[in-house]
Amino acid sequence: MKNRTKLIRAIPAVLAALALALLAACGNVGGEQASDEGGGPAITIGSKDFTEQFILGELYAQALEANGFNVEKKLNLGSEQIADKALQNGQIDMYPEYTGTALTATVDYEGDPAALKTPEETYKKAKELYAKRDPADTMLTPAPFNNSYGIFVRKDVAEEMNLKTLADLAEASPDLTFVSFSQFQNRSDGYPNMQKNYPALDFGEIKIVNQLGLRYQGLQGGEGDVGVGFTTDGQLASDELVVMEDPKGIWPFYYPAPVVRTEVLDQNPEMKEILNEVSASLDVETMRELNGQVDLEQEDPEDVAAEHLEDEGIVE
Repeated sequence: MKNRTKLIRAIPAVLAALALALLAACGNVGGEQASDEGGGPAITIGSKDFTEQFILGELYAQALEANGFNVEKKLNLGSEQIADKALQNGQIDMYPEYTGTALTATVDYEGDPAALKTPEETYKKAKELYAKRDPADTMLTPAPFNNSYGIFVRKDVAEEMNLKTLADLAEASPDLTFVSFSQFQNRSDGYPNMQKNYPALDFGEIKIVNQLGLRYQGLQGGEGDVGVGFTTDGQLASDELVVMEDPKGIWPFYYPAPVVRTEVLDQNPEMKEILNEVSASLDVETMRELNGQVDLEQEDPEDVAAEHLEDEGIVE
């Protein structure tokens, strides 16, 4: 990597400790006792720190509330490491996680998640490893869509340099600026994975922009040539961006599913049907539309989730 590369690296352990300390200051949580507002079980739902997670957290929370649960939301916790640690510590009772991310970054999986050939195989392995934890967690049925990484290039750059695949991009990368984010640069399935599979990849400059919307805005404003997002981002529908094809299939399947503390699920078995119904109502087109309503139309995730649940007849 050239000396010109600009990397602003987070300190995950410190951030996790700070986030968990803030959670602890809010008091104990769990599904064992009712809140003062009603007689239903108290459930605390967390999420990670990007649009799709906010929407998923709201969807699951509102569906449970409609079925008599007293839900506390702790959305926007940060990375999967922070959310997972909060889950393991009992500071939250559930949060949405992706099957490939679980195998890469949370559960103890020694293989290569990208070597698993089907979404079902990936989910089965993640569910198995969650169940083996102490305390155990349960990954419920995933929503039927894959939210993988999307490496996109500004259209004028892609046309000028004839970039269609990640292999093309790797060859051209020394002359390009990559707009990335901290987790992608550091996670084993992120940038290191790209460099491993496309060894020519060596961007002339890397800029770290951790807010998803600003990443897209910066690229379209000419502050970079190449960016990374997620395949369910509403912004990727833009005619001004070209998503690079991945001929080697370097990423695992990332299907989102609620991960619930098994103890809480055993105490409240009705949660399974409620949460699975929400997941089943989502597909890639629907999720991209919901994300776009928040990121492009500036709607509130809570309102977007409520409208979807009503449209699907999940909540009256």
